[in-house]
Amino acid sequence: MNSRLLRLLAVLFAFSLIAAACADDSDDDGAADDAPAASAADDGDDMADDSDDMADDSDDDMADDGDDMADDDMADDADDMAAIDRTGEVIKIGYVNNEGAAFALPEFRTGGEVAIQFINDNGGINGAMIETELCLSDGTPESAINCANQLIEADVVLAYMGIEVASEAAINLWVEAGIPYISSHAWGFTEQNSPGSVILHSPAGAYAVGPAKTFADLGIDHIAVILEDTPAGASFMDATSNPILAHHGIEWEGILVDPAAPDWTAAIATAQAAGVDGVWGQLTEPGCIGMVSAAAASGYDKPVFAGSCSFYIPILGPAAIGTYTQSDVFFPSTAEFASPEIQAQIAEYVELMTAAGYEDHIEGFAVAPYSAWRAMEIILERIEGPITGESVLHAFKNAGETPGWFGPNHRCGEEPWPAESSACKSEIAVWQIAEREDGTIGRVLVGDGFIDAFAFSGF
Repeated sequence: MNSRLLRLLAVLFAFSLIAAACADDSDDDGAADDAPAASAADDGDDMADDSDDMADDSDDDMADDGDDMADDDMADDADDMAAIDRTGEVIKIGYVNNEGAAFALPEFRTGGEVAIQFINDNGGINGAMIETELCLSDGTPESAINCANQLIEADVVLAYMGIEVASEAAINLWVEAGIPYISSHAWGFTEQNSPGSVILHSPAGAYAVGPAKTFADLGIDHIAVILEDTPAGASFMDATSNPILAHHGIEWEGILVDPAAPDWTAAIATAQAAGVDGVWGQLTEPGCIGMVSAAAASGYDKPVFAGSCSFYIPILGPAAIGTYTQSDVFFPSTAEFASPEIQAQIAEYVELMTAAGYEDHIEGFAVAPYSAWRAMEIILERIEGPITGESVLHAFKNAGETPGWFGPNHRCGEEPWPAESSACKSEIAVWQIAEREDGTIGRVLVGDGFIDAFAFSGF
C-alpha cells in the first residue's frame, strides 16, 4: 500500500471508521450497565409509541406542539401511513464501496446488501423495491469521481457510501447533482457539514470526549496524546482534542508517529519521560496493537485509552486488560447489555448474515451499513410524495428523533453536534477491558454507559 493511501487511511480510520465501525469488531462482551439498557430501551419504546402518536395527530393541527417538521412530516397519523402504497415502484440507489486491489473492505457492502435484501423481502419501502446500482471504488480520488459520475448518470435518488475513503474528491459532484450523500460515518471533511449529506452515526468529535471524560473521572490531569503524523491528525489535535481536553482540565503532550514506519516503543518512552499519568492513542487498528503492546512491554502501568480500536483485544489478550476503548453502538458481542428490542434486532442481523454466508463479517464492519439501512428504512417509509433526491434529503433533514437500530436514537436534522452538522447522533460509550468470571477477556461498560458526548465537549 503506498504512503499516500496509508496517510489517508490513518486519518479516516482513526477519526471515523475506527471511531465506530471498528468499535467492537472482535472482542467479547463486558459487564451490564443500567444506563445503556435504558437508552436502548427508549428505541423500542419510540417505535411502539409511534402508532399512538400518529393516531393522536389525526385530529391535531399541524402546529400543535411546535416540533417543526418532525411531528408533521415524520409522525403522520396511522391512516395516512397505511394509505402509502408504492407497489410496482422502484427506488434506485447508488452504493459505493472501497474494494480495490490495495484497499478493500467488503463488509461495508455485505452488511448493507443483507439489510436491503431483507427490506425488499418484507415488502420494500411501502411496496417499492430498492434497486441497487453498485460501484466498487479502489480508494483513489479518480475512482471516487468515476463512481459518482457513473451513478449520477444512472439517475439514482440517493448515494450510499459503504466506505469511500476518497469521498472528498466526489462529494460536491453528488451535491451539485441534487443526490443526497448518505453514510454511517463521514469519510472526509466536507460531508461533515454539507447540506447535501447525512451521517447516521456519531461524529469524529465525539471520540475525543470519551478519553477526556474518562481521564478526568479518574482524576488524571496530565496525559500523552499519540496520533499518526498526518496533516489531518494535527488538525484533529488542534481543533478538536485539545479544546476538549482543556475543558476537562487536562494538560497533554502531543506525540506524532510516522504511519509508514511507526516506532511505538519510542512513543511510549517519550510519554514516560514526560511524566504523564495516562496515554490516549487515537489510531488505526495496527497503531493500537503497536501502542498497547509497547506499553505492556515497557511495564507502563497507568491508564491507556486505545481510541476506538478492538482488534488489539483478542490479539493481545491479557496485555489488553485494563485498557479503555469506545463505541457508538452495541455489537453482537455486547448485545446482552442492550434492551430486549435491540437484542432481538441484533439476533436477527446475526441470523441474516449467517444465512447469507457472511459469518466472518458479523462482528466486523458490516454492523455499520446494516444498522444504517434499517434506520433509513424507517425514514424512507414516511415520505408521502414521490421519492426523489429532494424528498429523500428533506425526509432525513426533518426526521427528528427516530429509533437507532443498534444503539441510541438518531436525531437527523437536529445537529446534535453543531460543528459536524450532518451527524445524526452524538452518543458514545466507554468500555474497559477486563477478565471476566468465566476467564474470557472482554469489555465492561464504564460509568453511565452511553452519554451525549456533546454535553461533555465544552463546545
